Amino acid sequence: MDEKISIIIPVYNEEKIIKETLRGLIDANIKNLGEIIVVDDGSLDKTKSRVNEIKSPLIKYHKLARNLGKGAALRKGVELSSYPVIAFLDGDIGYSSKEITKLLKAIYDNRADLVIAEFPPASVKGGFGIVKNISRKGVYFFTGKNIKNPLCGQRVFRKKILSYIDIPEGFGVEVGMLIDILNHGLRVEEIPVLMTHRETKRDLKGFIHRGKELIHILTVLIKKSYQYKNPRNRR
Repeated sequence: MDEKISIIIPVYNEEKIIKETLRGLIDANIKNLGEIIVVDDGSLDKTKSRVNEIKSPLIKYHKLARNLGKGAALRKGVELSSYPVIAFLDGDIGYSSKEITKLLKAIYDNRADLVIAEFPPASVKGGFGIVKNISRKGVYFFTGKNIKNPLCGQRVFRKKILSYIDIPEGFGVEVGMLIDILNHGLRVEEIPVLMTHRETKRDLKGFIHRGKELIHILTVLIKKSYQYKNPRNRR
């Protein structure tokens, strides 16, 4: 297939690593890559300058007027996108972004409607698995499907499936999208990759981040309980 790809990267204060993330994508020589859209969610650092240091006609930068959350940044990226295949990537995966080719192959081979990256085990101790376990159980409750890492932000799909789903606010975006996709009978595949990202630690900053994640995910799950009145009545 020759469907072109829009890669959307939501960022917030990623001046330290966004250049490496973009370099990985450029160096991967991705066939049919149409554009890389960096949506800056109101960064206060030098993220914009670092993006502009990568000289490529494929890269487009858009900054939101203020910090609106990951879901809003992804929605803006989709709105700005021009091509039928969409890839979501986090800004902190660095040069390992080149591993996206493994996800793209599964879409082009028509093995799945949504492909999610499966990262190697974490190299440092982070949280206690509470957020991840709640996300897994929430997805299973509403869909009957077991997904190893429903929180992973590295995913590829065809843009047309967005007509079936919502893109929720904040850090609950991946879980909310996944529930809708599975409940519409679409195929989801997790593919092992050698990607790495900034790992949150067992410190105050890490606990604050995971606390925000948990609140956003619980909010999405509560909303889904209203959307799917009879969650056991699945397709």
